[in-house]
Order: sequence, then C-alpha cells, then structure tokens
Amino acid sequence: MKKSNEAKGKKLPIIIAAVIIILLPILIFVYIRTHPRWKKAELTIEASESTVKMRWINAGGDTLETRIIPPEGYERIPVEEGSFGAYLRDYPLLPDGIKLPVYDGTTIDREDAAAVFDISLGDEGYQQCADSIIRLYSDYFYENEQYDKISFLLSNGDECDYERWRKGRRMFVLGNFSCELPAAFPDKSEKQYRNYLKEVMRYAGTLSLQKESEVIPAEELRIGDILCNDTHVVMITDEALNEKGEKCYLIGQSFIPAVCYHIVANVNGDEADPWFTQEQLEQDSFDVGPYRFKKKDIRRWKDGF
Repeated sequence: MKKSNEAKGKKLPIIIAAVIIILLPILIFVYIRTHPRWKKAELTIEASESTVKMRWINAGGDTLETRIIPPEGYERIPVEEGSFGAYLRDYPLLPDGIKLPVYDGTTIDREDAAAVFDISLGDEGYQQCADSIIRLYSDYFYENEQYDKISFLLSNGDECDYERWRKGRRMFVLGNFSCELPAAFPDKSEKQYRNYLKEVMRYAGTLSLQKESEVIPAEELRIGDILCNDTHVVMITDEALNEKGEKCYLIGQSFIPAVCYHIVANVNGDEADPWFTQEQLEQDSFDVGPYRFKKKDIRRWKDGF
C-alpha cells in the first residue's frame, strides 16, 4: 500500500505538469483573442496631383460645414445642437487638396475625394467601409457619454456591447462562433474603448450593418442613413434643400485598404461635384464613386439619428 501511495505521489506532479502544458497554450490563445490592442497609425499627408476641379469648395474651411458649401440655390437643412448632424458638420478636416492617407503610411490619390476627415486609423487596417461608419456612430455616442447606445452586431449576428465590455466582458470569436467571457477587470478608459472598437471592426461589416438596419424610401433619406449592399457601404453625411423642396446630399466613405473617412464626389471630365441630388438617389440604380447601389440598399441603422 505504501509503495502504491508513493507511486501515486510521484505521478501527481507529472500529471499537473502535463495539464499545464496542455492548458497554457489554450489560455494564451483565448487571452490574445479576447484582448485586442488598438494602436494609432502614423498617417502621411501629401498634396494631391489631381487636376480635377472640385466644385463648391472653400479651401480655407477646416470643418465639413465650412469646407463644402451648398450648391447655388440650396441651403443646409437645420440640425439640432448636439445632434449627429451637428457633430458631422463640425468634424475637423485635413487640409484641402491632399491624397487619401492609408493606415500603413502610404497614400492614394483619388480625384473623387472632396474632403478628408481628420480621423485616426488603427495600425492594422481594420477601419474600412463599414468600420468607418461604425466608428463615427460610436464616437458620437462616446463623446456624448451615451454609452448604452454603443452596441453593434458582428457578422454572425451576435452582439458586442460596450457597456458590458467596460465591465470586463470580452468577446471570443473563432470562425462563425462567438461567445462572451468574463475575461478582464472593469475598465472605463478611452484606450479600452478603442480596443472595443477594434474588436467590433474585426468581426462586423456590411452584412452586420444590414442585419441591424431597415430599408427606407429614398425620399426619407437624412443624415446618418446608409447605402449598403453586400460589398460596400457609404453614409449620408450632410444634406441641403432648395426652395422647390429638392434635396442634395454629401456622402462619405472609407474602403480597402483602410483610408481616412472622406466625402466622395461625382466626377465628370475635369470637374467634380461633391453633392448628390435627390433625383440621382431615387433612380432604380445609381453610382457613388465606383460603387453601384440600388433602391433596396437605402437603409436606416436602428432608429436613425
């Protein structure tokens, strides 16, 4: 009996070591998957070489409202102070006439980029088309301390909620499977907010935006609404109205590779116009830059703004 106990005593440390060897890589893997680390990318600002003339531009304006003026006969539609529309109109812009900064430090010269938001990018290139819109929605709520409204679906339909994230809950995602784990201490810092957004950007996209939005008629379009199909999404970023009751819109986007959110313009020969008319967007199909959308792609995220 004594020898048997001694044998068991010798085996126990071996068993414990084997369990640790097996579990440790799994725990490290889970930790890495549940603890994203957002890092600000270093962006390059370069003058554009495009010869296209952009209409309705005040080069000295440093916000959306002061940079892009309404077309002749139009006036911006009034928005409430503190609203999402006011937030976008007051958004700071990078200098006029520059190339699009890319997350990896390169630039892209696009003749249809009318104005570029002074918005940070993560160094791993997640802030693409849907992500840039999620970022603007989320930042608006964050800056207004409406934390309960910061919640987004992942592409598999599961929810990633910021308030739960602040309390230490984390999403573990593997393929199409995801679950929420108590994997961290409570943390209300801005750094942890950026980490949360990186997690959303990893696993959300055009498909998830479709799941949490509804199709609306073109005539109901307003600031914050999106044009979203399976491959691309853009957002109504501003709107103006003429005496006839006709609207026109500024439309913003990012794309792959991740670039700063920017206003996209119609290019016709050597001229470009950043305003899209109501008539254009009421067609059965229409183009925004190189991307084609249909009526069924006109959508409102949740309850809208």
